[in-house]
Amino acid sequence: MQVQQNPSIPVSEVYWSLLHKADKKFSKIRELPYYHRNRHEYDAYFYKVFKVYTQLWKFQQENRQKLVDAGLWRSEIGEIASRIAQLYLGQYMRTSEASYLSEAYIFYEAILSREYFKEGMFQDLSLANKKLRFISRFLVVCLLLNRRSLEGGDEEDAWRRVGVVENVGVGEGAGEGDGEAVGGIIKEEEEEAWRW
Repeated sequence: MQVQQNPSIPVSEVYWSLLHKADKKFSKIRELPYYHRNRHEYDAYFYKVFKVYTQLWKFQQENRQKLVDAGLWRSEIGEIASRIAQLYLGQYMRTSEASYLSEAYIFYEAILSREYFKEGMFQDLSLANKKLRFISRFLVVCLLLNRRSLEGGDEEDAWRRVGVVENVGVGEGAGEGDGEAVGGIIKEEEEEAWRW
């Protein structure tokens, strides 16, 4: 599973080639329905996509400094991790095997704790969009696993990094007035919509 690298080809070229290959396979599996008739065909393709992303993840870990020097952003590393987590989440949705959901949680929690999407979020709308998608998927995984706290640290601080405390009242005092917080947001949005 090790990527064979030709010494005459720059590390960044190998990385971008692997990323392109992984993205093509990911977009194809994303288009397949979860209720695909031939389960063996879907599973075989899932493992192919997963293998490419595993190669890509290991390659970027082994060559991180060279890739950063060549212009790789932290958000691009986070996007790879997010795609791997999406693969796990999709496989969970197809099979209902909790191990896939747990693996998705591990990747999403790592993305959160390492703050991969923090840099440049306010300058790049597509990066902000990726972070919002990441947050929504992570929240779904947390709800499915019934996790109200995050590993390694202060629960409220971790949820604040995601942006949940201010919006839905998770953390200290959660449970009391949660509906008011959510209802207040919805009411404000409805009033804003009527103003336009």
